[in-house]
Amino acid sequence: MNVRIATDKDYDQIRKIWTYCFNEGEEVENCYFDNKYRAKNTVVAELEGDVVASIHLNQHTIKLGTKEEKVSYVVGVSTLPEARGKGMMKSMMNLSFEEMYNRNQNVSILMPIDFRLYRRFGFENCYDMIEHRINIEDLSAFRIERDFKRAKESDIDTLIDIYNKSNERLNGYTVRGKCRYGNMFKEVEADGGHIYICSDDKGVYDGYVIYAINEGKFFVREVYFSNTRALKSILAFIYNHNTQCEKVVIMEDVRNTIGNTLKNPKTSESLLNPFMMGRVINMNGCLKNIANYFEIDYNYSEKLENVDENVVIAIKDDYINQNTSNYCLKFKDNDYSFEELEYNEENSDLVLNINQISQLIFGYKDIDDILDLYDNEMKEEKLEILREIFVKKRNHINEYD
Repeated sequence: MNVRIATDKDYDQIRKIWTYCFNEGEEVENCYFDNKYRAKNTVVAELEGDVVASIHLNQHTIKLGTKEEKVSYVVGVSTLPEARGKGMMKSMMNLSFEEMYNRNQNVSILMPIDFRLYRRFGFENCYDMIEHRINIEDLSAFRIERDFKRAKESDIDTLIDIYNKSNERLNGYTVRGKCRYGNMFKEVEADGGHIYICSDDKGVYDGYVIYAINEGKFFVREVYFSNTRALKSILAFIYNHNTQCEKVVIMEDVRNTIGNTLKNPKTSESLLNPFMMGRVINMNGCLKNIANYFEIDYNYSEKLENVDENVVIAIKDDYINQNTSNYCLKFKDNDYSFEELEYNEENSDLVLNINQISQLIFGYKDIDDILDLYDNEMKEEKLEILREIFVKKRNHINEYD
């Protein structure tokens, strides 16, 4: 077995693996390989000279707190039947982590089919989505107060503006530009979907919805809006399809604005679904950026003014050896710093695995969530320091590679 970065010569074999494992249809597959696939971002495994497995590291930018992070979005993890059960996944993941680390990427994300598969590699759930299942007649009370038009690629700047305004208070969302929306138009067309945009009576665009209609179901892939009046008009727009559909499914982030807007939420079903996983790739880099991640200016509360304590966290990473260390977090005169020390659990205040620290770094959990799993008698001053650093935030990401 040989594991390496793909070359252009591997294209046909990689695509055959994708076709066999995902069977999305030629149009959708063409859209992916024409617009997103890059050999340099693909890890492959060879068996007797043939490429039999691949992992795609698609490049994205996400915003953690106030910091934009370049990340590898792990997709297309696939293996032909004859190569399964031979341990190739571990070898390919090791090379993937090495590649991300060498690219100076601090974190990685993926959307799993099976969470168990990726937890053993240090990924952990860091994003949730709400799936609203609604009877379309439950939207009958909403009235359209906006003008709607089918979005064109010339509207991309407007779509970006709506997206940014809608997400500005959230954490971990994907930073999208013209290229991403250009690809999205191609994806939606390949899926048989539609993009509509709405504007108020002054001509200001303030919402859009991406959806597809299939077998009597109105499926909303994403909906963004800068005010609730725009949302209510979008819900009315959906209701106007009541002769075509009986059921509506809307994917929404954890703000649950849609659930709170429905006239009678009890007649619908809203499911909180684990959605995306995250992982720390470079612990040192994450700790350097931690003030940006949590939007802290380090003007600490009065509780910390007279605290003369350091907190030492021992972190174990079975796949990226550079992350396995003790990290001494220090605060002096309102200045934050850290020191990396030799790994030693006995000389630490807290021992965390890479899964747990990933949830803290992404802001999905705070330190008290993690400590609930421990019988830990840490000094209150040390706990206060950790509470200042690791703040739970509302995370959102909505990508469908």
